[in-house]
Amino acid sequence: MKGAKRIRDDFVQSVKLILAKRVNFRCSICDVQTTGPKTGTSNKDFSIGKAAHIKAAAPGGPRYDPNQSPEKRASIENGLWACATCADIIDRDADAYSVEELLRLKHEAEQLARDRVGRNPETALQTQSEIRRAINVFCRREAARQERLDPRFKVAVHMGESGTIYEISAKEPVETRLVIGTQGKESEFLALHDFFDYGGNHVSDSVDIRMEGSPLFPSENIKRFRLSTQPRSVTITAILNEETTTPLFVEFTGNATQGSKGFRFKGSAFDGMMTAITTADYDGGRPDFAFTFNLEGWAKKPAKRLPYFARLQQIMQSLASPVQIRIQCTHNGIELDVGKGFVDGGEHFRFLRIFLNEIDELRQLDDFFGLDLTLPTDLTDVIRDRGDISELLAMVNIDKSGEREIRLRMISIDSEEQLKTMIANQAAVDIRINYQLNLSILGKNYGPFDVDVICPAATVHSVGPSLIEAGKPANLAMIAADGHHWIAQVVNAKEHSKRRSNS
Repeated sequence: MKGAKRIRDDFVQSVKLILAKRVNFRCSICDVQTTGPKTGTSNKDFSIGKAAHIKAAAPGGPRYDPNQSPEKRASIENGLWACATCADIIDRDADAYSVEELLRLKHEAEQLARDRVGRNPETALQTQSEIRRAINVFCRREAARQERLDPRFKVAVHMGESGTIYEISAKEPVETRLVIGTQGKESEFLALHDFFDYGGNHVSDSVDIRMEGSPLFPSENIKRFRLSTQPRSVTITAILNEETTTPLFVEFTGNATQGSKGFRFKGSAFDGMMTAITTADYDGGRPDFAFTFNLEGWAKKPAKRLPYFARLQQIMQSLASPVQIRIQCTHNGIELDVGKGFVDGGEHFRFLRIFLNEIDELRQLDDFFGLDLTLPTDLTDVIRDRGDISELLAMVNIDKSGEREIRLRMISIDSEEQLKTMIANQAAVDIRINYQLNLSILGKNYGPFDVDVICPAATVHSVGPSLIEAGKPANLAMIAADGHHWIAQVVNAKEHSKRRSNS
């Protein structure tokens, strides 16, 4: 009906009085006294207190519960006593407090009133819980006081190790000017300039600050001041070698902050093993890219089961020389091109590239000999333990290399006639070369191993003027016939594994 009043389930006077008495007529939010004697009279008082609804008294109000009965809505359980300012915030600002928070504040205020009964103010705080409650009351009261100074800002106050900490955020766009005195420190000036350009976080120690256009921070020296912009969840995709047939896509998830000039992104990939920082300007200027790697998570892990090893090695190899990179940004399902540039990790990641190559070689030996290697606690031991294992790896991977020729120096004991016949006839025969090996890797000894290098059809050649005579060394070349290749295998791998498990 036009002109009809909205139905409200208001508190009756008796409920309001009980709510006030239960907190000694003090605000449940900021703890200010809400009642006192009127000036010039001896029998009258005044009050700045109100009974506020935890769940709104009418539809459309903050925290309104349509399933709540009118009786419950107007009951003591649904109310708390507050000063006029805090009550107005409760009743008008839907985002200021949740139902759970108001119930907690009501309980704390009533507990504080109970603790104060029968005690002098000087001796009221006797236990740790009472001290904590008093600190919480002070923080709420101070936050409420600051918000009364400028209701355009949301203020949170809490106690830190070195003093009171104020967190201030604008509820709406606010026209203010923040004036910060850097006391002539160029580094401080540059850091502030970078913050306002790209956002993020900035902490200043012992600065003079004032906020023009707001009564907050009129002009005072602050022990520590932190500026921060609201981060946004963003996904950045770095595309390496995009114009080749095998581009690499690396997806970083993290947060981006914005300033007046551009934005800055900080995120990670591969469970934090690779991080990226990207800074880009709104005008499309060339963006900056910076990558870092953290492989400490591999410590004490089995060499054959290192997370993301193949991907990280592939990326590191791509960064060995200047490589083109394109950055795409995704936020709320919208993709944007940030820009293109070049990254040169040749010298910057040289040590890391050596480290990954060493790990790769260890993994190859581990796989071939069945060593079950575990990386050390200090990963730099991998580099310190480096040795020349190029010949050993060449033998292990001989089937993958496609190498057809093997050269060796041997001393014939009793088969020189057979060897001479093989060289003279050049007939392809089944050849098996046996090696006996002991390995020392990362401070541990492994072996002995019997390793056979086999080719089912190979010819034998004499190298140089070697004479095939019993007891004399001869240089030989053994070449796999067309359509055949060499393969290496451990003859006693199972026996060695059994011995190692029993030791």
